[in-house]
Amino acid sequence: MSKPPQPRPRAAIFDLDGTLIDSMSFVVEAFIYAVEPFRARPTTEEVLSKLGGPLDTCLRNVLGAEAASSFEEAKRRLATQEHGHGQEERLTPFDGAKDLLVRLRGVGAGLGIWTGRDRWSAERMLSVHGFAPLIDTMVCGDDLPTHKPDPEGLLEVVRRLGVSAGEAVFMGDADVDVEGGHAAGVRTIFVHHGRVAPAPIQERAAEVYAGTGQAYASIARHFGL
Repeated sequence: MSKPPQPRPRAAIFDLDGTLIDSMSFVVEAFIYAVEPFRARPTTEEVLSKLGGPLDTCLRNVLGAEAASSFEEAKRRLATQEHGHGQEERLTPFDGAKDLLVRLRGVGAGLGIWTGRDRWSAERMLSVHGFAPLIDTMVCGDDLPTHKPDPEGLLEVVRRLGVSAGEAVFMGDADVDVEGGHAAGVRTIFVHHGRVAPAPIQERAAEVYAGTGQAYASIARHFGL
């Protein structure tokens, strides 16, 4: 017997970096700049594999054995790179991101963001690119004591939007997004940007796409657009 069709969702939730904003190359560049005086220069793939959770945790992961002695100076270098070079203006939304949000608002969908980025920079990024009026609620990396992949932040977004986990879809590009979405019971759309994600991550995602354009099209279909 075939499964009954899933009801149309009532809310769409997004990660920010690598999902709505094309920022991952800048993020990787910033982490490499932060740690290269203290260890062998990491590759892009190594940095990406260490991201997930609060900034301090990511930085310690990238520093590795040098974290104890070099963390504070590396953190200062990271802050200088992130906040001192007009980051928000340099980064651009993915093609179709804003259009998708506008269309979702047009059919009454609740819109939320669950990001590991700190609130100050996340709010500035949304404001600079005109996304802020479209977003109903956001949980950032410094809002709660828990962090991705713990699902608490995603469940808090769901609660604020007034829907159930089964009435939401979530789009992210990191392994921790998939783990958190799966744990929350939220249908999770994973964008890998050509990165080879571990098999368990791909299996836990409801849908897997190489790029944001494919994922946006799928979300639009879920909402009958």
